Parts: sequence; C-alpha cells; structure tokens
Amino acid sequence: MKSQDGDIIFKEKYGSSTKERYFVKPPDQLNVVVCKEEKFNDVASLFTKVFLPQGYPDSVSKDYIAYQIWDTAQAFCSTISGTLATQEVLRGVGVGNKHATPLAATVTWVLKDGCGHLGKILFAYSHGTYLDAYSKKWRLYADTLNDAAMCIEIALPLFRNYITFALCVSTVMKAVVGVAGGATRAAMTQHHALRGNMADVSAKDSSQETAVNLIASFTALFIITVFGNSLFIFSLMLILHIVFNYFAVRAVCLRSLNEPRFIQVIDTYLKREVIANPCEINRNEPIIFYQLGPNLLDLKICGFQMKLGGSMAQIIKEASKASHLKEIKEIYNERKYILYPNTNYRIMYIFIKDGSTTDDILCAYFHAVLLSITTCAINNYKLPVFHSTSELKPFAQVCKMLQSVEWSRKSGKRTGFIYEPSYELQRYVNSIATQEWQSVKSGLIQTGWDLTKHLLMVDEWRVCGEKSILNEISFEHIEFAKSTIDPQCTQAKPRKISEQQGNDLDDLMDDEMFTIEPEPSVKFRDSEERKGGKSKTNIKDTAEKDPEKKD
Repeated sequence: MKSQDGDIIFKEKYGSSTKERYFVKPPDQLNVVVCKEEKFNDVASLFTKVFLPQGYPDSVSKDYIAYQIWDTAQAFCSTISGTLATQEVLRGVGVGNKHATPLAATVTWVLKDGCGHLGKILFAYSHGTYLDAYSKKWRLYADTLNDAAMCIEIALPLFRNYITFALCVSTVMKAVVGVAGGATRAAMTQHHALRGNMADVSAKDSSQETAVNLIASFTALFIITVFGNSLFIFSLMLILHIVFNYFAVRAVCLRSLNEPRFIQVIDTYLKREVIANPCEINRNEPIIFYQLGPNLLDLKICGFQMKLGGSMAQIIKEASKASHLKEIKEIYNERKYILYPNTNYRIMYIFIKDGSTTDDILCAYFHAVLLSITTCAINNYKLPVFHSTSELKPFAQVCKMLQSVEWSRKSGKRTGFIYEPSYELQRYVNSIATQEWQSVKSGLIQTGWDLTKHLLMVDEWRVCGEKSILNEISFEHIEFAKSTIDPQCTQAKPRKISEQQGNDLDDLMDDEMFTIEPEPSVKFRDSEERKGGKSKTNIKDTAEKDPEKKD
C-alpha cells in the first residue's frame, strides 16, 4: 500500500472509533514514522473515556445506551426530590428549633438508623432469592418504594407528634430500596458486561450517577432558594422518576430465562410453531403485576401453577398409596425430574432429582407446561393455546383428539378438575416432551437465548437415587405412622386396558411421533431434513392420519 508521501506499512484503529494511525516509510528515509489521523472531537473522546466502559460500544450489550439514558434521567429526578425531602427530615429531627436538644435529635437519628438495619436484614432474608429472577420488577419496585418513603418525609409536618415513628418507617422503606436497588443494579451490570468487564461497567455507571447527582443537587438548591419547598415540583419529580424508571427497565433485553419469559416462549411455540427472540419476549414481559392476585401468568397460559424443587411431602395427603407413587416413579425413571399434577388446586409439582443440570430443569418446566395443557384439555378447560383465528396448530389438534379417547383420563376427587391424567397419558406426554425439547432447545440457542444458566425459582429439595437411599437408610430407627389404607388394598393391581384402547395407544406411541424442527433463524425445519430423508410424521399428521380415532 502506497501514498504520495511514502509506503504505508501498517494501519491501526482504536476499537470501533474513528481514531486511526498509519505507520509510513517516507521515500527519503529508512525508518518508519507514525502518522496520526484523528477524525473525532477531543471533547467527545474525553467524555467517552470518563463515563463509558472501555471498548464501548463493542464491550457492552446493545441495550446499554438506551438503559443508561433513562437511568440517568430517573437519577436526576430522584436527587431533586430527595433533596426537597431531606429539608423536612432535618426539620423533623430539630434543626432550626431552639427548643430541640442535641440528645433528642441523636436518639431519633439512632432509632431510625437501627430500624433501617433491621429492615435490610429481614428483606434480604425474605426476598433475596427473587431479586435475580425478577430483577426488572424489583428494580422498578425499589424506586417506587423510595418515592413513597420521600412522600412520608416531606409530609413530616403533618406528623409532629409521631416524628420518630414516621422517620423509622421511611428509613425501613429506604433500607429495602438499598438492598433491592443494589442487587438488581448488579444483575443489570452483569447483563451489560460482555467482555468480563463487570467491574469497569459498574465503575463507569457510578461515575455517571455521581455526575448526575452533582448537577441535580445544584438544581435542587436553586429550586429551594427560588421557590421554597415546592410541593408541585416535588410531585412532578416523583412522577417523572417512576416513568423514566419504567422506560429504563423496558429498554433492557435480558437473555436468561425466568418463568414469565420462558412460559411466553413456550406459549408462542405452541401457538405459532416458532421460537420468539429475546427482545420480542422482553417487550411483552409482565413487570408490574406479574404473579399478583388471581391472574397468575402460568395459570392463564397453561391452567396450572408451577412449583419447582419442593418436597414430595407436599403431595402425600393427595397421593398416599405406594402403588400410585411407584407408577409415577416408573414413568419418569429416565428423567432427572418427576411431575405430579394436583388437579384439586391446579398445581403442577416439579420434583427435581439429585444431579440435575440447567438443561434438565428447563426441560422439566417445558414438560410440565405440556402436561398441564393436556390435563386442561381432557377437562374441557379453555386455554389461549386452543384459541386461533385460523387453523389450530398441531399440539392443539392433539389436545383436541385426547378429549375423545377414554384412556387419557381417570376420575379425580371432584374438588377441582373432574379428570386426572391417566398413566398412559403421562407416558404419551413424556414421549412428546422428549422429542420436542430438542427442537425447542435448538431454537432457543439459534434465536440468542442464553441456556448456560436459568432464573427459574427452584427450591432446594432433591429426589435421591436408589443407591443413595439403600446406603443411608436404616429402618430400625424409623417410626412408621399408622396406615390409613385398607389392608385388603395394600397390593396394587395392574390396570387393564381394553383391546381397542390398547390399539389406539400403540398408534399414538409408535415411531411416527410428531416433531417440529427449527429453521436456521426462528422457524423449524421439516423432520425429513433433520433425519436425512427419513420420514417422520408431525403433530398435524398424527391428528389427521386417522380421523376415525375420534369416534
């Protein structure tokens, strides 16, 4: 490469910026000289180095700048409203009151700080496990709670006889804000850092917030000097603070699967046969009212509430017969989990086995959703997956077919759903989940979801293997409760299926099980492409192959 001034031996550029350097050999020299070509503003470069992580924008996620803009705006509003509220706090502890004593002010301050410390400990104990899974929700809740605490502080003149109590309440609320805000900010920082530069991203975020707080503090001082402690400005700042916070968490596109995101992915897959990308799911993710009140998202989508990682003691009252539990155990013998649908209360228990991995837990949740929907189908319970403006999708067609076959159900206790899923149905759904999970997993990876970890809420109980049980248990030291089971029924009798039902089951469980394969992007390939020409019937083919099976 040559120029008019000599030969260009090397060219360098700084990251993704326009800063360039040329290493040139002039025509009349033997040594190489460095020529700098800086096509950027020095002020902009200095701002980038001071307030943005090194390597920006390549070193952070694509949603970083949008989140930081809204986060900066909310921090500005929060500082102004906080300064206005601090003025009333100082008045409440006695500043400016000639009758107040330093001892009284000190006691009030110590009491409120002590309540704040206790509030931090109790909140971390009760809600610490939820902050990773629902970081967006708690980020928004924390700032809303902070605004509520400032409302109490600015209203202290109305509580002249209860100043200490009001300050303790507001301090507890702010302590909760400190725990929730700090934890969720760490989760956001971890998401934004792409090069293992979490510390750098966190440090630059702190620099941005410090600069904004400095500007906002002088702005608040100007407002107090000119307008006094204006209630209108305080209210306006609170409203803008909440709005900016909402836009900030909406701008984040998290790629790890928590329950609301995962169940929406599954719902989209069953309705449209595609895997939705992370940004699409994040835009529709419920933040404010998720899992509040009777309209739980999992109940709305699959008809059951999911419980992961609990103890099997939760189902003993409903399923105390050993024969029943042994049958369930046999169905999931090859799995790292066990599913148990409680049709009385519409709870799907997912018991995790010892040694399970992230893939096993995600598969267990997907499997539980399929079993929940089929259980609702045999009870004629309407779900969104059955509603379609056009043709029903394959899984919905299979569910419709299952409504007309007798082997899919057995009578329940009639306090909830009329029918419970039969063992045959659970085996059938198990075979569906085995094949479909590989398609779903492939589609999730192709569309950008991070499956190296999950954010599902899983309790710590684990079902141990038989070897572990035999090595550790000693029946000599166990007191058995008196059995309430009829002695004549202690031996389980094998259930017989009629010849016609058996034929139907064989047809459904044969090698032509349906499958849906992913395209390179978000669609799914035909099964023949995946199997190299080997034909494999999909859900729709299974439902349409023999329409007389519904009779």
